[in-house]
Amino acid sequence: MATGKQSNVDIVEGIYEAVEHGDVDAVVDALDENVEWIEPEGGSYGGTYRGPDEVIENVLGNIGRDWEEFTIEPERFVTDGDTVVALIIHRGTHTESSEHYEAPIADVWNLEDGKITRFQHYLGSISYVQSRK
Repeated sequence: MATGKQSNVDIVEGIYEAVEHGDVDAVVDALDENVEWIEPEGGSYGGTYRGPDEVIENVLGNIGRDWEEFTIEPERFVTDGDTVVALIIHRGTHTESSEHYEAPIADVWNLEDGKITRFQHYLGSISYVQSRK
């Protein structure tokens, strides 16, 4: 971590803030042009996506459409070199079903020269907290 540059944790925190606020451009700015983005199979956005365009089309572009009151609460960051593991809580209300959920998440971010080169999302068990019909 060089002095005067953003730390890898700062970059990852900035991405979470941008996702929560629907700022897709800020997320894309942090991604390497060859980023590999992995979402768990069986989840809403399951699959492996390569490059910012695929990430927008299959993940980021859908969050605002699919979720209301979407929040990301970082609980802890663990770093090892250019890898950041983020333990977070996702909360949101599904637009179609109106079900409110929260889920523990572990995300693994790999960075090189301040850009995200790989992301893997690990989803814990989802708890439906309340129904808003």
